[in-house]
Amino acid sequence: MDRTHTAAATWNIIRHYSGMSEETIQNMERLLDDPSNGMMLAHDIHDVFDKLKVYLEQTERENEYVVKEVEGRPWIHPRELLGKTITFRNHDAPTQDLPLPNPQFIALHAGISRILHMSGASEVFTQILDKYDGATGGNVGSLKSNGNPVHQLSSIMSALHICASLIA
Repeated sequence: MDRTHTAAATWNIIRHYSGMSEETIQNMERLLDDPSNGMMLAHDIHDVFDKLKVYLEQTERENEYVVKEVEGRPWIHPRELLGKTITFRNHDAPTQDLPLPNPQFIALHAGISRILHMSGASEVFTQILDKYDGATGGNVGSLKSNGNPVHQLSSIMSALHICASLIA
């Protein structure tokens, strides 16, 4: 399967299973570096969040989430964080109109976390991230090509597709 076909398949999966609007998907490249695709996390939580072991699940309230982890072993330390409800707020309002984290991106991250874990592909994904992270001195961003974040996402998803086909 060539890279163009794999990238197209990846975007079709995102279109069909993420619940993201077509406008959001079309603007993905711009939105990946947008403040709405950011949040501050402690280093250890950031690490397991990036490895898709920890995710946020939206509650009935806007901008409110529960901290969850995939099964297998305790990923979150301290354990008191598991199940904790967090609410995103703009603490600089009304002086600055900073966007809160995009709920569609949070839902996409949560969905990918759960799917990879249920399929068994999460361990392969962790190995891929660890390999690139170690090879670049802790900068998984080296997967970027020409500074294009969409290509980075596509590269990671392509690697997952290749690894998933090896597992199956």
